[in-house]
Amino acid sequence: MPRPSLKDQRSAEILDAYLTCVAQFGLEGATQDRIAAQAQVKRPLLRHYLGNRDQMVAALNDHVINTFNAKTRDLVQALDTVETPLALVDLLFVDTKEHDPRLLLAWQALTATAPEHPDRGAALLDSLDQFLIALTDTLRRLAPEATPATLRAVAQGISSAFVTLDSLSPLAPPPNWRAELRQAALLLTRCLEDAA
Repeated sequence: MPRPSLKDQRSAEILDAYLTCVAQFGLEGATQDRIAAQAQVKRPLLRHYLGNRDQMVAALNDHVINTFNAKTRDLVQALDTVETPLALVDLLFVDTKEHDPRLLLAWQALTATAPEHPDRGAALLDSLDQFLIALTDTLRRLAPEATPATLRAVAQGISSAFVTLDSLSPLAPPPNWRAELRQAALLLTRCLEDAA
């Protein structure tokens, strides 16, 4: 009986190492040497499992989008149980060790390449829009009297506060910034109360 293929497992391990390198060094700084060292594989194996540099970037782009979309789908399920704007904000701004800021950092690095790769940029933008739609739909359920423009603006503001935490993670911001961004999101939800 032949041995099972390790391609999927190795590819996933290398993509995870690539994600780490991009989060630490940016897309250009995530060299094949750094990725191979992080993945604890020899450099030629990168090409074997993920292809050339362009194919690696495309694979990372797909990985980031797929992971981001999966997290959004999980969030949608959790948002179905939310009954107040406070519960929505608490759900997003919970301080958990399971949270991985590498995803957004890689998302931002890939976003910078959008002018050269519009198809990748469109897919990245769509993944963010799915997140915004999930927030907007929940806010609509919580504040049905608010206008669509107000709901979308509040969702944009909450999203911006939420992603700021990850985008600043390399700077190791003070812990109170999470509380301040959570408070900013709560203040935004008051716009919905005023619309009632």
